[in-house]
Amino acid sequence: MVEREAALSELDESLIASRGRAGRIVLLSGAVGMGKSELLYTFAERASASCLCLGAVGREHEGDVPLGVVRQLVRDLQLPASLHSQMALLESLLTAGPTTSRDAVLLQARVAHGLCSTLLRLAGTNQLLIGVDDFQHADSASLACLLHLLPHVRTAPVMLVIVQPEGGSRHPQLDEELRRHPHCRRVRLTGLSPEGTVALTEQRLRAQEARRLGPVYHSLSGGSPLLLRALLEDRHSRLTRPGGGPDGPYADEEFRYAVLACLRRHEALVSDVARLLAALEDTATPERLSSLLGTSTTTIQRALTQLEASGLTLGTGFRHPATREVILEDASPDVISAAHHRAAQLLHQEGAPSLHVARHLAAAGNAQDGWARSTLLDAAEAARLREDLPFAVTCLELALRSTGDPDARAVTAAHLIQLEWRINPAAAERRLDSLVEAALGGRLPQVSAVLLVKSLLWFGRWRQAVSLLDLLSASGDTCPLLLGQLYAWLRIRHPSILPRLSADPGPEPASPVQGTTPDAAAGSADGLLSLTLQGGGGESTARGAEQILSSCRLETTGDVDTVESALLTLLYTGRRDRAAVWSTRLAASVTARTAPTWQARLTAIQAEVALRQGDLQTALHHARSAMSLVPPRSWGLAVGLPLSVLVLAATATGVHEVAEGQLQLPVPEEIYGSWYGIHYLYARGHHHLAEKRLDAALGDFLVCGEKASAWNMDLPTFVAWRGAAATAHLGLGQREEARRLLEEELARPGPAKSSPRGVALRLLADLADPRRKVAILNNAVTLQRLTGDRLELARSLAALGSAQRAVGEAGPARQALYQALRLAEQCGAVPLHRSLLTNDTDAAPVPPAEDAEDPLTTAERRVASLACWGHSNRQIADQLCVTVSTVEQHLTRIYRKLNVTGRAELPAIYQDFAEDGGGTPPPRSS
Repeated sequence: MVEREAALSELDESLIASRGRAGRIVLLSGAVGMGKSELLYTFAERASASCLCLGAVGREHEGDVPLGVVRQLVRDLQLPASLHSQMALLESLLTAGPTTSRDAVLLQARVAHGLCSTLLRLAGTNQLLIGVDDFQHADSASLACLLHLLPHVRTAPVMLVIVQPEGGSRHPQLDEELRRHPHCRRVRLTGLSPEGTVALTEQRLRAQEARRLGPVYHSLSGGSPLLLRALLEDRHSRLTRPGGGPDGPYADEEFRYAVLACLRRHEALVSDVARLLAALEDTATPERLSSLLGTSTTTIQRALTQLEASGLTLGTGFRHPATREVILEDASPDVISAAHHRAAQLLHQEGAPSLHVARHLAAAGNAQDGWARSTLLDAAEAARLREDLPFAVTCLELALRSTGDPDARAVTAAHLIQLEWRINPAAAERRLDSLVEAALGGRLPQVSAVLLVKSLLWFGRWRQAVSLLDLLSASGDTCPLLLGQLYAWLRIRHPSILPRLSADPGPEPASPVQGTTPDAAAGSADGLLSLTLQGGGGESTARGAEQILSSCRLETTGDVDTVESALLTLLYTGRRDRAAVWSTRLAASVTARTAPTWQARLTAIQAEVALRQGDLQTALHHARSAMSLVPPRSWGLAVGLPLSVLVLAATATGVHEVAEGQLQLPVPEEIYGSWYGIHYLYARGHHHLAEKRLDAALGDFLVCGEKASAWNMDLPTFVAWRGAAATAHLGLGQREEARRLLEEELARPGPAKSSPRGVALRLLADLADPRRKVAILNNAVTLQRLTGDRLELARSLAALGSAQRAVGEAGPARQALYQALRLAEQCGAVPLHRSLLTNDTDAAPVPPAEDAEDPLTTAERRVASLACWGHSNRQIADQLCVTVSTVEQHLTRIYRKLNVTGRAELPAIYQDFAEDGGGTPPPRSS
């Protein structure tokens, strides 16, 4: 086997040798696409200067045309009249049909003899080169003429070049004669070597690019000059288009034509094998191909060898991924579908994994075999576990279409809607009506019926949900625990639906706090959240929520409601830092999964946590991400959560047009009957407040209060509607109403260190005399430092600074206003920052020497800062160049002054001390 240049040298040697009385025959073979035809034409062009060249090409569709190849060879020659007549007569006889009559055989012999004599006479005056490309397609009459010529080539200045693909000869008689001929040389043309590929690539690319891309091109083309040139041409076309393209082996139209040309030049069986390889993909084996095509494994191996030699395949896979696409696009859809169906049947008989079988069933679109439905269901579950949700949905859809059994259809549809819900709830909504019908007909398992209720209420379909709930409540077969968990979920998220039910849901069940197990997690998470909303919760409630979060495996259960309830329990009990840690961890855990809905809901909670920490930019980012992960329609009533954060954060940052735009988006009317409506009204009220629409703001806040009270969730850390309404009352000059609401706020249950309490103190200060006002605001600042709400701390500091300045305390006022300015800038609270710069000249950005209102010394603040960043005592000592004992003493004094029990309770405000002079904190400990 030789490459192109070596083959050309061998042809030149044979031409030189044939100039005497010893002709030469060269059988030029090689795989399809190796450049045999090009090589013959190049050689003939070079030889034409010294000899007479005659050429012909065999064509598959002309294989039955008598003397088709001979006519091409002699088209420029003056033939004797007798020979011309004999050829015309032979053509007439053979065109009428195959004949073995004595006259026809004699006539063919005369034509062969006359043609041979004519060619030898020509060779007597000038060396003769005869080249026939694709001789495997030559007709039988032309073959007879060539066989007659072969013995005479031994003693005449004639060189005969016959080109045919490797293993592609259809004329065994010619093969036998050539093997016996003493002057016949076989030249097998191979593909390009890696070095040859680089050399050819350098004709189209710069040398450096050719060396870089050459190995890649060689791997994808298998050394086939035809495929390589096509790839290079496609790359050139791509790069010269407007906008350019990728700098690499791009496959487009030229490559498509090259692949199809390769296939069409192969025999039919080889093309059939290529189509099956495209259909079977990684499940293709010679044995399976043999079974599907009804031929021997040896024949299949020979076809695979030809495909690999032509550069299309490597083993049973395609070298270039675009090759498979080209083959499938070119084939008839019915042919490909039938191939997939036969492959599925064969794989099922072999006991192959259900995923492999299902891929072929899905591609065939046919699952009517009795075994197909169970295979598809198994494959759907396997695909779900591998996070291939789109294929799992495809399997279930095909399984749904393949059965007419109502019970089987209901169960399949229930599984299908759960998977589609993870991707896009709006896409799953179209199945709800049929599933409700199945549930009301008793064809749906209880667990699926409960999930269906939640899905219906997600989109505010109350009438259907009530019908189904009444059915579940009236049925004596319904599991009491399952029903109780559903009622607990309803009391929190859709409390307005409970009065519509025919049956009394009964009192709210208490939820276990300790000893929570994964099996009980769904019920206990909602129970903990309910307890928190009723009474504020406490340390045990927060601990129970963390136990649930640590034991709940979202990837296994898919129960986002449980996770959401536990996270919100932490948030509403004042554990913002723990809620931040858990929400970040859980959101990261689902990022790599095919679960946009899960990710969106967890991201919305991250936005809520960031908002309550005063991190407005992060809150905006997470809220926008949550709204973009799934379409707005898919959020259903739950859109109230991310939308409210987006509006509140946009309002606080001063981008009121963004808040206004979000509020212009249509929301379902049913949202106001769910707790998501409280979130939405609260955010809308704050936007009205910022736009000085005080009556509208007050109306929204009071509606929030009415709903929260009626639904037994009137907790300030859930929604601080009293403080917000008091702000509106103060703006309207209604001071006594404001005082009443603020005193009620301070009397409400909930965490002692909560931001709403600090807000209430700040607003109450506006109702006090100047001296009393400073004392109240000092308490508000102290409280806000402990909550971790930077935005509210900034507002309290701003109010304190103004109050101190009013009573002549210029130094403390300057320190408070400076801190407020810095915090407002960190939070991104543009309106607050602007008002401080505009109205308070004492807030100039010059750091004071010491913060009189901060109980910690500078050294203590440095230690607190590093402790907040998670450093150990040893790391803090190394950073500050002090002893560990000194660090321990500082921490003891810090805890006492701040009234905290450990570093986990240190206010987040001290994290920023490093930016004021403590230096950049080193990486926190792992």
